[in-house]
Amino acid sequence: MLGNKFKDAYNQGCEKALFFLEQIFKLYKREDDYRRDNLVATKIIKEERNDTYTNGVVNVLQSELFDLLALPEEEMSDLMRTALNYLHKFWKQLFAYRKDGEYTIDNLAAERCPLTVQRKSSLFFCSTKGALRSAVYNTFIETCKQTEVSFRSFFCKYMTEIRKVRMDYENLLPMTIGLTN
Repeated sequence: MLGNKFKDAYNQGCEKALFFLEQIFKLYKREDDYRRDNLVATKIIKEERNDTYTNGVVNVLQSELFDLLALPEEEMSDLMRTALNYLHKFWKQLFAYRKDGEYTIDNLAAERCPLTVQRKSSLFFCSTKGALRSAVYNTFIETCKQTEVSFRSFFCKYMTEIRKVRMDYENLLPMTIGLTN
């Protein structure tokens, strides 16, 4: 999201946005290197994310951010001002990934999730009941994906167990129903 804001400003002709895009690219490049080197999401990644190089990139971003925010509004495009204000407002949240190896640099996985993509189309379910059924169905699908269980296998086993009048629902989840990966 942040990169897109600066990209829009750059496409509008704001050359200053290129600096931010280059710095953001450096941070993403480092994350790609960590994945390629198979670093585990523990102390190692946390240390790498806070090394001299990364701290330098973050510090230079912050310095440029404050320098540009100090400029009069008429000296910069609306899109660039919006991008800078966004970066300033969400500074701590944008760099929270550096504090924990379990965090990712962005939320792209969540944004690409079918449930997120389906937000807009859910307006056309025609009824609350249809939307609720879709939510349940999609929750099972996503849970199966996360636990690496075939949704088809899970659904067949689930329906078989429900027909047996099983009521122990906590044992009828994709990860507890007794399917092997």
